[in-house]
Formats: sequence, structure tokens, C-alpha cells
Amino acid sequence: MERGEPSSAAERSPKNKEHPPIDEAIALIISGQTNAENVATLDTLTTAQLLSYTSDGLDPLTVLNPVTHSLAYLYFIGARSKDATASNGKHLFEMLSHFIQVFDPEQIQAAPTRFTIIGKALLHLTKVLKQPLLPLQSFKTAIERFSLNQPTLTSLHAPFIRACISAKQYRFPLDLLNRDIEILDTTKNDINIQRFLEYYYYGALVYIGNLNYDRALDFLSIAISVPTQKAISAIQVAAYRYFVLASLIVDGQVRTLPKYTAQGVEKVCRTHASAYLSLVKAFTDTDLAMFHDVASKHSGIFEANKHMGLVKQCLQSLRRKIIKELTNVYITVGLNEMAEKIGGVTARELELILIEMINQKQVSATMSITEQHVKMVHFIDQPDKKEINLEDRIFSIAAINERVSIMNKLEGLNRDFQTKYMTLSANGGQLASASYDEDFDISVDDDNKAFS
Repeated sequence: MERGEPSSAAERSPKNKEHPPIDEAIALIISGQTNAENVATLDTLTTAQLLSYTSDGLDPLTVLNPVTHSLAYLYFIGARSKDATASNGKHLFEMLSHFIQVFDPEQIQAAPTRFTIIGKALLHLTKVLKQPLLPLQSFKTAIERFSLNQPTLTSLHAPFIRACISAKQYRFPLDLLNRDIEILDTTKNDINIQRFLEYYYYGALVYIGNLNYDRALDFLSIAISVPTQKAISAIQVAAYRYFVLASLIVDGQVRTLPKYTAQGVEKVCRTHASAYLSLVKAFTDTDLAMFHDVASKHSGIFEANKHMGLVKQCLQSLRRKIIKELTNVYITVGLNEMAEKIGGVTARELELILIEMINQKQVSATMSITEQHVKMVHFIDQPDKKEINLEDRIFSIAAINERVSIMNKLEGLNRDFQTKYMTLSANGGQLASASYDEDFDISVDDDNKAFS
């Protein structure tokens, strides 16, 4: 068969109205149809037609203009990029990348589900070309141009964050993540509950990779508290495990979930995170030996989930908690004596921990060396913490109101999600439940797990 020759009689027949010949479809598009009419025409084309050439052997991508015919161009470049191989992948990526830079947002917004294909195409090209850094800038540009730089969640947000984690570029998506999502519009974006969960889950992993645990906890709490009825997502369970670890690292105790958290969600999550919650008792009792025992007992679970790095960070947090408690016991104490009191840490390690805690204003202390070359630690009474000022209070209330607003908007997404879940359950099926801990998680000391 010659290149560009239709692969079936149905595709060759000009009278076939259900699947019009590629020439006819392109002619209709170039004639100046409305966006809605173009979508109707393009939706009749099969994948084989989108991969084919005209009867004159012309590539539709050379006939169509990526700016004036953005919608049609997306259909063809999307199909071809998803079908790319190592031999033609680089050329197709260059064409797709150029398209992303010049497409007409108004046209693409007429077919939001097709915009989603850009993400799938970029990920496929990354895979066949074996270049994990390749799609990152294109992803970001596509999101910014499609959303018109508005704080809206698009269908590319989650796959973009995943791609950054896969490429181990944890700082690259921060400018996007630092801008809070304010708009959830399912009429203009191909989004659902699953994509919402994935965005906040993967976003939390990026913040953990940047050691920004407070921001990670915000993202995790949003993922965990998404409205739900009976279907608890695997992402929510995985998010709760991270929530426990990050809470211990930051606060030394598990933070309380928002009051609007769906009934029963926390109970289910706690059931699947018993090994993680067993670490909490060691913090409550300020007991390093207990922590080591629990960590050793459940090491298989932590290692399988790639969480050992965070468990080690929890250990450091517990040591800091002990140091803070010692400020109530001692005014002046030798560094060696203090290290022995804490246990499991050398004087040099303790000195470095103290310096960091002093710099972070976690303790008020100074260190000196006596004439006998003994290092001493001098604790200073900390003044009472200042009351939170009015501006901080207003900001806190505004943040809570914004969160509640997002959750209200999610109710619509949730109804669609629940309908799908109940339909699958009635037919004996289940929603896809990827093992997020095993496939997608990162940790401080082991982040070599790439996306499959």
C-alpha cells in the first residue's frame, strides 16, 4: 500500500457520510467552518484517517495552519504523536512543541478532551525517545496558554507534575504549584475527581521533594478531604500515609484533618496506615527506643512504599522534640552529656542539629567552649510568642473560605465519580487503583522509582 492510501474501502468512499474522506474533511475545515462544526467533522474521523495522507499524498500537517486551523491541527498532531516511534519521534515532538507555542486557545477550548491528548502525546514521545526532560517546558507552556494564565485546573496539571517527578525536576513546577487553584470548570476543562486528586497528590510529593512540608500538608489535606460517599480512592490512602509522616516531621504529632473531610474517610485511611500511626506513640512518649523498635518492626512496609527516607526525617524530628524538652530541664549543659541523655547521636551530630535549630529559631541557645575545651550549651528563656496579628487572622479565614469553596465545587465532580464507581461496582468491576506508594511515590533517600 502506498503512503497516504486509505486503509479501507469505507475510508475510500466519498459517499460515506459517517467517515468522510480525509480530503473532504480538510476541505470543510479550510472553508471556514465554526469551531463547533469543525469538532463535528473531526470527530467522525477514525484514528487510521488521522494517521493517513490526502489522496494527493499530502500530509495534513503541511496543509493545515497550526494557528488558523488549531483545532484540526491538534487532532492530527495528537494522533500522530501518540503513534510515534523512535525513528520519527523527534520530528513529531518538534512539530508538537511548535504547535503548543502558537495554537489559538479559543479554538482548542472548543474541544477540551482533545487538549488532554497533548499530555498523552508528550508522555508517549518522552517514552519512545527516552528523554524524561523533553516534555516539561512544553507541558508548562500548554497549560499557561490554554488557561490564559488563570488559576484554573486543567487536564494537563497532574500529568505535568508526574512528568516532573519522573524527571526528578522537583523545582521546575513550583511556580505553577505555588499559585493556588481557584477555578474548577468542567465545561472548559476535561477534569474529574481523579485528576483533581492526582494534582494535589503529586503536588504534595513535589513539595516533599523540596522539603516544604507545610505546603505538602496543605496539598495532602485537600486530597484526603475530597468529597466522597463510598468510594475511597487509593490516592487518598496513599496521601494519608504521607500526611502522617509529614505531620510528625513538622509538628511531632498528626495534624487534625479539616472538619469538612468526608465522613468515614479518615477511618478507612487510618485502617490502611496502622504502621505509620504506630510511630505516633513514640512521639507522644518522647521515646527514641520505642521509635527504633516500631521503625524496625514495620521496616518492610516502609521500604516497600519507599518511605524510609521520611521515616528517618521523623527520627530527626523526634530528636528535636527531645532537645526542646531539655530546655525546660537545663540552663547550661555539656554537649557530650546532652548527647548521652538523648541517645543514638554523637556530640558532633548534636552540635549540627542544635546549630540548625538555633538558626530556625526552634530553640534559643548559645554554645561556648570552656578553658578545658569542653563544649557547653546555654539555653535562654524564650519570650512569649506574639499574638497572631489581624492580617494573619484575616489571611487564615480567607484560606479556609477558599478551601470550602473548592470543596463545594468538587461536589459536582464527585457526583460524576460516584456514578462511574457505582456503575462499575454493579457490573463487578472496579476503578483502576494504581499502587501509588509503589509506582509514584518519592522519598528523601530513595527517589529512583520512575513512572511506568
